[in-house]
Amino acid sequence: MDINEKESKSKPTHKQSFFQSLFSSLFGGNNPDAERKKRLKTIAKNFSKCKYHNLYKPGAMEMTGNFGKLMYELYKAISPAQLYFKNTQNPNIFKAQIINYNLSENQLTLLEHFDEQKILDVARKVPVSKVSAQLLSELQTFSNEFDSERVAKIENLYKTFTLFKDFCCFDFYVVIKKYDGAFQEFNFNAVPKLEKITAEYILDDLKDFIAVSYAITDDSVVWTDLFEMFRKTQGKELVSIGTWKKIIAKIKSIQTSRAFDMIIQLISHNPTEAVKINVRSETIVEPYLDKIQNEVHSTLDKIETQQKESKASNLCLQIFGPSTPQNLVNYVTGFNALLEKKDLEILEYTEPLNYLKTFLIEFVKKEVREFYDVVVIRGQWDASLSAPTSNAYQELLKISDQISKFDEEFAEEGPIGIKIKTLLPKTAHDSGAESIINRVVSDSNDQAKGYLVTSTQNLILIGRTIKQLIEDYGQPKPTIVMNWKELDKYVEAPIKEFMVNMYKKIYLFVQLMQQYLISE
Repeated sequence: MDINEKESKSKPTHKQSFFQSLFSSLFGGNNPDAERKKRLKTIAKNFSKCKYHNLYKPGAMEMTGNFGKLMYELYKAISPAQLYFKNTQNPNIFKAQIINYNLSENQLTLLEHFDEQKILDVARKVPVSKVSAQLLSELQTFSNEFDSERVAKIENLYKTFTLFKDFCCFDFYVVIKKYDGAFQEFNFNAVPKLEKITAEYILDDLKDFIAVSYAITDDSVVWTDLFEMFRKTQGKELVSIGTWKKIIAKIKSIQTSRAFDMIIQLISHNPTEAVKINVRSETIVEPYLDKIQNEVHSTLDKIETQQKESKASNLCLQIFGPSTPQNLVNYVTGFNALLEKKDLEILEYTEPLNYLKTFLIEFVKKEVREFYDVVVIRGQWDASLSAPTSNAYQELLKISDQISKFDEEFAEEGPIGIKIKTLLPKTAHDSGAESIINRVVSDSNDQAKGYLVTSTQNLILIGRTIKQLIEDYGQPKPTIVMNWKELDKYVEAPIKEFMVNMYKKIYLFVQLMQQYLISE
């Protein structure tokens, strides 16, 4: 077959493709735009036959005054509810109302016990440990009464309330204002001018209205429960149940006719346009219980902190007098200011470590040293009994020096101070810098805590020894120290009085340290 023959056979094929393409462009075929226009034409035809064809004019693409009238009538009917919702600033009030409405008598009684002021009042008369145990037991009882039936009833009622509120809070006023610019919100003394408006102007409003209005037509929703709750909690229905049923019937009729759906498709020139009806799903019982439990625990923590601070303040007064002791320069609360701004770990033991350093300087290096020089060194007693006391005293002296060096590390030119100062500006863009600072601070806190724990243990050992010596001193025939009378001449005050005062001060200081270590 030659080339000419091939060409002659291929030409009809090209002509056929051309005519097919021309035919398709003229009569639809696979042309998407033609198909879309055809479908829109069918939608317009169907809309003209539906019950609510008087709401919209497809040819002019205008929403009629009838649609404006429908919006106005709905707005007027639900306006008391909308006004009520607008005037309630905290939406969580509604959640609490719905839950409290469904609580048992016992739960309502227990709920009063969880009030912060009542807890504080009780804690003034009863030890916080007892108050805490009672409240935790009552919280458990309160939670246990939320069985599956009660929870389901509450969640269903809240879902119903949400549907009602979302519909009533739809901005009907904005839609009506587009018809009549002079219309004032919640003013129903004069009917607004409701003529035609460009449909595209309210396309988004119509979509929003469908989303909230079609949701209320669900036949499974029990509206009577909600309106009964309104009567009992508000003293009235926000919208009469009769009016509400008429609104639902009207919306259901419109939904069945698909009038709004077709209007949206015609306005948007999209035959497949559809509004999704998303019913908000939110559980409220579990967050409610968490909130109550957190508030109770927070109040108990607050009481405990206040009592600890009060007790610590009282102990400090007895130990150090009215002046506030301050022997640390760098490991102090003020160092935390920059760390807190960056939400980093902070120095946790600045206060107790400062008290310890002061106690070691003002008491251990003076009164305990005098006791050590007189009783431990000059006393005639078994070395196996005196050695632990001697070791404890020596270790306290070492810790005092170690705390001083530790404090210097936080100075601006100290190794820790320099490291933190260098890394702080980098934390904004370098998580590694943040991690290093947190680790350094955490390690430092562990070190500070170690000084507190070890010192407290040594002071307890010394205190116990002193208590035994006080008892031994009063015996006709001492069994621990054999030369008490000889030691009396080395101290200005009577030796027993000297040891009693020492024991009291050590006892008070150990109690002070326990305020900071007891929860560890």
